[in-house]
Amino acid sequence: MIYLVFPSSWHPSQPYLSLPSLKAYLNKHGIQDVVQRDLAIELLDDLCTWDETTQELYGRIQSQLRELSSRPLRNDRESEKLAKLREADEIIPALKDEIGPAKASLRCQDFYDVERYMESLKIIDVWLDNILAPYSPSQLTVIGSQLRFSPYSSREIIDSFSRPEENFFYDLYKNKYLDSILSNDIDILGISITSVEQVIPGLTLAHLVKEARPEIHITVGGSVFTKLVTRLEKGSPLFKFVDSFIVHEGETPLLRLVESLRGDGDLSKVPNLIWQAGDQIKVNRPFAKEELNELPTPCFDGMPLDLYLTPERVLPVMGSRGCYWEKCAFCSIPFDHIDFHVRYAETVVNDFKNLKEKYGCNYFFFTDEALPINFLRTFAGKLVEEKVDVQWTGELKFEKSLLTDNRMELLYKSGCRKLIFGLESYNQRVLDAMDKGVDQWVIDKTVEECLRIGIAMHFYLIVGFPTETYDEVMDSVNFVLNNQKMLDSPGFSCIASQFDFETGTPMEKNPSRWGLSNLHIPPEHDLALGYSYDIGTGMTAEQATQVYQGVVEKISREVMTFPHNYSLSDGLLYLGHHERENILERLASLASV
Repeated sequence: MIYLVFPSSWHPSQPYLSLPSLKAYLNKHGIQDVVQRDLAIELLDDLCTWDETTQELYGRIQSQLRELSSRPLRNDRESEKLAKLREADEIIPALKDEIGPAKASLRCQDFYDVERYMESLKIIDVWLDNILAPYSPSQLTVIGSQLRFSPYSSREIIDSFSRPEENFFYDLYKNKYLDSILSNDIDILGISITSVEQVIPGLTLAHLVKEARPEIHITVGGSVFTKLVTRLEKGSPLFKFVDSFIVHEGETPLLRLVESLRGDGDLSKVPNLIWQAGDQIKVNRPFAKEELNELPTPCFDGMPLDLYLTPERVLPVMGSRGCYWEKCAFCSIPFDHIDFHVRYAETVVNDFKNLKEKYGCNYFFFTDEALPINFLRTFAGKLVEEKVDVQWTGELKFEKSLLTDNRMELLYKSGCRKLIFGLESYNQRVLDAMDKGVDQWVIDKTVEECLRIGIAMHFYLIVGFPTETYDEVMDSVNFVLNNQKMLDSPGFSCIASQFDFETGTPMEKNPSRWGLSNLHIPPEHDLALGYSYDIGTGMTAEQATQVYQGVVEKISREVMTFPHNYSLSDGLLYLGHHERENILERLASLASV
């Protein structure tokens, strides 16, 4: 059996696309013994249920509290943990009868009452913070986790395996999920690690399975290790419990891996594979990309669709991979996907229709980094022509071609309710330094059109791009905060992030252009995905951090966190529900034009 796992943590509104895409592809090629499992949502659901598992955790809280309280002398860490245990001992009894209803409220119409929605999420976060007090200072929230072990260091990751008193993933995976995984006749275990937060839980699971069943071939895929090819090629202790890594795109490589392991065992023929042969690390180059139009509709069979914390299903879909622009100085997306390639619009419309019919889903989230405008025009036209009643959102680059031929009106007619833009900056010099390829007037006109038509907007901002000054940052902040009509528009959201110099970006090839020097990575961070650096002009990293914190505070005062800034998927549902009458009016007015 091929057993595919998506580890903690991820946002609980919808499944991730990787496993359903892999399962569908394997099934299409005759391999039917494929199981997929979302441990991220399972763990969250189990921890938010007052049952044997959480009652045992509460018993540990009480036991540790008694033991630490009885010590005459305590160090600082013990004192901090004691305080946390005392807090948990008070909060758990108070919330044990509320945690189930809080979770249930997010799966019913109460979800659309924003006060109840916010209250439920708060209850869940407080509950998670306290039910895991035995592992303090490690923490888990609804959308993430924090451990003191660095996911950028193999040494620290491996060290966490011997510290189950802090690595709650090790403890909970071993005691609650491992037996159910190993009860299957598994020959290949695939683990999808797509974010840094999933590195420790994903590799913890790999370690546990390899320790119990060394004959199982464990392969790890996802964008994180795609960025680490050159590091893995030099050798890594991760190969002690991971047999192979699939980098870049994974459908054909996983199929070939299955065929090889079930055939002659020759891994040299598996594209995009990094593996160990004796003392040597092999990297199967050249790296290959998929023919997107040969990929079937993703298969979500076996995913626990009823466990996600929404009253209606929101499913991820894909129209393209990579980015057609491929020039933004700070972006590593082109590196992840080799080349930009796109699925036929007609094929994606069929995906929508298939998923809508099979899973009763009316809401869709494009995972594309930048949806091509020509694709969107054809796609939206087909949805309207075939009267496919759906609502969707996706990410775009600001493009003047979007403003021609009533294309935005067509998007709205097709069900587009929100557009996600990588604004990054509203200062033309900074935009040019970023190689964004956009003029401010295009941004202004796009915003004007979105407001006119009723398409909600989300902006991503970057604070601290090399050479950027404080005043230039404030140009972006003021653009958002001084536009009251935009702030008041239904579904508006905006998130700022601090610049991070990632590997695989155009900047890496010529850092001096942006005044960057002395690029370095801490020697113990063998899995680092970016660089520290010195800067010749603009804000230092320390100054940028301070400015970033101020920007976040300013935005949070004006842009409501829940639901639209908290979750784009949740926001899409809110728009469909609360804007229902307005949507019908707008569609009627557009139809009469």
